[in-house]
Amino acid sequence: MRQLVFFAFMFVAGGSLFGCQHSPAGPTSAVISGRWMGGGACLSVTDAMSTLVVGCGHGQFPPPLIRADGGFDVDGTYRIEVGPISIDPAPAAHFSGSFTGSRLILNVMPTGSLPQASYSMTPASPGICSVLCV
Repeated sequence: MRQLVFFAFMFVAGGSLFGCQHSPAGPTSAVISGRWMGGGACLSVTDAMSTLVVGCGHGQFPPPLIRADGGFDVDGTYRIEVGPISIDPAPAAHFSGSFTGSRLILNVMPTGSLPQASYSMTPASPGICSVLCV
């Protein structure tokens, strides 16, 4: 009896793992690490964090996983700062978009009164994005 229960458990667990690995809508791989630029925006992607800089605005989110259809969705934070830097936590934001060939489309949907924005980016030279707003 114990062997039958063990076999049933392994069958269900193995089937679950197999289904997750081959899901066409599920995540398949991380966005290519590096620096992306376009439309006045700069995005630095590392294995640990993605950092977006747009003028006085900056956001952070985990490296997104690209679905089989090329799209992605991830939550993070985004704020615009002019003058003294706030010690309050940055407001929540949702980042989505698509990755096709060497083009990354990034949509930023901040919470609150900040407008939504979309950026078309291509790979740029290595480095980090610096905030140009003072």
